[in-house]
This record gives sequence, C-alpha cells and structure tokens, in this order.
Amino acid sequence: MSVTTKELYSIQKNSWPRFGRINLLWNVLKGWRHIYALGLAAIIGEVFFTFSSPMIVKLTIDSVIGTAPPIICFPLSVILEPFLGKNFEGGGFLEKLVPLQTLQAWGNAPWVWQPWLRDHLWVLGLAFAGMIFMQAFFSFIASLSVNTAAEQSAKALRDRLYHHTQHLPYETMLRSQTGDWLQRCTSDVDTVRRFFAFEFVELFRTLALVAFVFPIMFSLSYRLTLWGSIVMPVIILFSFYFQKMVERLFLVADEREGVLSGIVQENVTGVRVVRAFARQQYELERFGRANKGLRDQVYKLISWLGFYWGFSSFLGLLQIALLLGAGLKLYTAGFITIGLLVLFLTYEQQVLWPVRQFGRILADTGKTKVALGRIAELLTLVTETDLDSTIRVPAVSYSNAGGSFHDEWARGPIEFVDVSFSYPDGTEVLKHISFRVVPGEHVAIVGPTGSGKSTLMQLLVRFYEPNEGYITIGGRDIRTIPKAELRKAISLVLQDSFLFGKTVRENLLAACPDANEATLIDAAQKAAFHHVAMGFQDGYETMVGERGVTLSGGQRQRLALARALLRTAPILILDDSLSAVDIETDHLIRGAIGKQGRGTTTTFIVAHRLTTLAEADTILVLEDGCITAQGSHEDLIQQPGLYRRLAELQSAFMDE
Repeated sequence: MSVTTKELYSIQKNSWPRFGRINLLWNVLKGWRHIYALGLAAIIGEVFFTFSSPMIVKLTIDSVIGTAPPIICFPLSVILEPFLGKNFEGGGFLEKLVPLQTLQAWGNAPWVWQPWLRDHLWVLGLAFAGMIFMQAFFSFIASLSVNTAAEQSAKALRDRLYHHTQHLPYETMLRSQTGDWLQRCTSDVDTVRRFFAFEFVELFRTLALVAFVFPIMFSLSYRLTLWGSIVMPVIILFSFYFQKMVERLFLVADEREGVLSGIVQENVTGVRVVRAFARQQYELERFGRANKGLRDQVYKLISWLGFYWGFSSFLGLLQIALLLGAGLKLYTAGFITIGLLVLFLTYEQQVLWPVRQFGRILADTGKTKVALGRIAELLTLVTETDLDSTIRVPAVSYSNAGGSFHDEWARGPIEFVDVSFSYPDGTEVLKHISFRVVPGEHVAIVGPTGSGKSTLMQLLVRFYEPNEGYITIGGRDIRTIPKAELRKAISLVLQDSFLFGKTVRENLLAACPDANEATLIDAAQKAAFHHVAMGFQDGYETMVGERGVTLSGGQRQRLALARALLRTAPILILDDSLSAVDIETDHLIRGAIGKQGRGTTTTFIVAHRLTTLAEADTILVLEDGCITAQGSHEDLIQQPGLYRRLAELQSAFMDE
C-alpha cells in the first residue's frame, strides 16, 4: 500500500535539527571540505586577476597612449609595483633592464615610464596576457577542486542514502512509493551535487566580484559608481522574488516527476499483468495524464524563467545605458578620463552577468533546498533498531546445538505468548496467539485469506513487532536478539519471492555467497530445480530477468526455495511458497525437505493443500486472527470446524 509523501514523511519539528538542510549540506562535504575550500580560495584568485586585466587597458589608454598620470590603486599596484617601482616611479624589476637614467633622458613626461612603455607596448600586452593566464590558471584550480569535492560528496551521500534505506523497517518499505524513493536517491542527490559544483560556486564568485569591484570603482570615481549601481538593487530584489516563486514550482515538479517514475517502474515490473488483462490503453492514458501534469508544471517553470531572463536583460541594458550616458557627460565635464569610462563599462559587464545570474542561482538554490528537504525526510525516517528491552530470559543449551552460541538458542523451542498485533491504521490482525513448537517440529498453518497466517510468520522474523505479548526462541525473547542474527537463523520463502535480475547462480548465492558447487546443486535438487536449470541453454549462468520475469511461477518458487535451503538455517518458513508447483513436484520437494530437516530443522509451512497439511506434526488453524484449532491431521479431521470442512472439500474434489 502506497501513501502520499506528506503522510509518509510527517516528521516532528524537533527531529529536524539533526538533519537540517544547512547541517546536512555541511555533513555531505565531510572529508572533502579542505578540497572545496581550496577551490573557493582559487575563485578569489581568479576574481583578483579578472579585475586586474582591464586596468592594464585603462593604463594604456590614459597614461601610455594618453598623457594622464597613472592612477596607482589596488589591484594594479599589487601587480605592477614590483616591476615599475613604488608609485611606478622606478626601482622595480624593469629598472634592471632599463636604467633610471635612460628613462629620465626622455625629458618631460607625465610619469617616468610613459615614453619607454609607449615605445614598448608589447610589454603591456605581455602583462595583459599574463593576467589572463593567471585568471585561467586559478579558474582551472577552482573547477578541479570544487568538482572533485562535489562528485565525491555526492557519492558519499548516495552511499549514505542506500545504507539508510537498507535499514528501514519492513513496514516503511512496503508503504513507500518506489519511483519517489528512486528520485530522492538519484535526481535529488544530483541536484545537491550541482549545487556544490555550480550554484554555490557561482554565488560565491558573484559575491566576490561585487566585494572586489565596487570598492575599486568607488575609489576611482564615486559619481560613476553611483550611476553604475542604480539598477543593481532592483535586479537583486527581483531575483529574491523570483526565487520564492519558482521554489514552490520546483517542489511540485519534483513530486510529479516521482509519480511519473513510479508509473514507469510499476509497468515494467508488472508487464505480465498489464498484458494479461489487456490494460495497455489504460496504462497509456494513466501515464499520459501524469506526463501532461509534469509537462504543465515544467511549462510554468519555463514561463517564469523566460520572464526573468527577459526582464533582467532589459534591466542590465538599462544599467549600461545609464552608465554610458553619465560617463560621457562626466568625461566632457573633465571629471573622468576616457580610459576610466572604458574600465567602468568593462567592470559593469563583468558584474552584470553574475548579478543577473543571481536569480537563476537563487532559483537553483531553491531547487536544492527542495532536494535537501526530500533527502532529509528520507534520512529522518527511523531505521530498524533492536528494542532496548529489559526482558532477559537466560539462554538454554541443547544437545543438537552444534556448539555455537547462535545454535544454542536458534535450535531451541519457539513459543508465542499471548501475541496480538494491529497495523498502524488500527486493523487488528492477530488476537492473543499462544502456542509452543518443539525443536525440529514441522508446523502447518492454515486459514482463510486475511486470517493472519503470513503476519504471524513476519512477527517471528521481526518484520513487525507485536503490540502485546512476546515471542521466544530457545528461551530468549526475540526482542533481545539482534535482528541480523535472528534473520540469519531463519530461512524464509514467500509465495511471491523476489528474484534479482541476475543469473540463476547469483540468485542462489545471495543466501550463502561462500557455498561450493556441490552444496549449491544439492539445494537445487531438493527444491526440484536442478533439472530445470540444466534445461536452460546456459544452465546456472542463465539470466532470469528482472524479478525473474523469464521464469514461470513454479520455477520462480522452486528457485527461491533452493536459495533458502542453501543456508541450512535451523528455522525454515515456507509461506505458501509451493502454491504454483504441481502436486507431484510438491510431494517430491516436501519429501526432500523432510529427510533433511525432520528432527533438526524447525519448519513452518503456510499452506492450503491437504497433502501438505497432513504430513505436518502440528497444524494451527487460524480464523479472524485467532487459533481456533490445533493438533495433528488425524485429530483435526475428527473435530467439527474449518479444517474438517477443508479436508472434506478437497477429498471430494480429488474423488471427482
């Protein structure tokens, strides 16, 4: 049963600080923060040389080709004073090549280096090229560092999410929407990666550009700076408004994309049902509606993006026009030089694009905020943990334990003591169940659909926890046994067993990776699957397809049974796992299991076939969540009730 995102991820506010968005971002970078910090430092170097190179152009126009004295200011002074001397008056590195006396021989000049540089303009060209090279170098270091940190952090986040989902409770996994979870673990993680690799980098670069350029511009001409920043606040405010609008649109788009992914995933895995009931047209229409909903939402996003870029382009061009008009007026009035106007226009273009990008960055940051929220919701879901129970029943040793502590309790008796269970929605499934199973006993469970047979077995493997009562194995309350250890002691075969889209061999070895060839074949023979596997062209190397789609229902069940038998666990649960197998094969399989496990393996069989039930040592009859009868086949057919009616019905059917 799937539920809405809101229902599944209803998280209390006090649980958010642990996985708050900022905290989550910081934790994602763990182990790579120093690399990321190096990238940010390189961006500062890139910005420094970005604003230094236009000053070479201004110096050339005003003070080399022109006659205005050079304006000695940061960052040009930091770069050129080591070469031209303090205040460009000599004493620098170039004086070793061109003595000061030679410079002074040129006579009257606005500054000492002007005549020489006018005759050697290539020096300024070389300086300009050097600054461009340094800008590119720092850009390379920044890109390499931040992308390395972003990719490694995204990998770590994917690992973390996958590890977390592997430890979520069975109930949570059942109620989840597969497509939505896939999107959270892939698309949303990629959104976070892009934030580290692009959005935050661009935001940091934009802030660094603004922090560098406006003090420099203000020191050169406060009048021109004011004219050059009139429209900037409007663009920034509009960017914030735009970000708030698109954040909601991104959230809806992500949810609709998750729904669409879920539909595709369901149709791929359920292809047999779709084809069997000729539901292709219905599924096409269902997909079309979801696809149209996603398209309409993306259209809204595109419309807002188009409006933002169009309007911000108009504001940017208006800003340049205002600066150019004001600059020409100030130039004619003698307040500025033409080189300074060129410098300001260059700076304006260098700043305007990042500021215009500010809206896109904020919009993408809004999408990152949504993605982080969805990831945090998943990470906040409580994982499976062993209950901190105060019940500590001493373990009991058994002669057939095999020597290990694990076997001591796992090969002991199993007891359900007044167990009741209800689902979170209030549906009562089991009511005051009590029974005891001795080691090595074969127990059959029968009852109508919905009577709680499968739930009873799921309580034994702790997929669920009882609301009342408790269960013991070998005298130990199973809540005191780590779930991993408990489940290692139990082999479970479900009616609709899941098979991996791998080879037959790989599916078998999933239960016991270290099993040798002889053990593997022996398990397959007991499950009557060996001859099936050998009938395939590639034998045990045959690919079974996703969820075993290339196998018949009976073949899938036998392969799943062989996988369970490969573990030789002390407890075996067959939950209606032979329902798709013919009666003859069913008899052969039960005979093989009986030879191996009778007296050593405690076996639970959920079944409806009389032949299967009759061979059990004990039969439990479940009706409406209660045990209404218990005993051997011979005992129960003598008592009026469900079991005798079932036996009479099947006997009459077989006689016909």
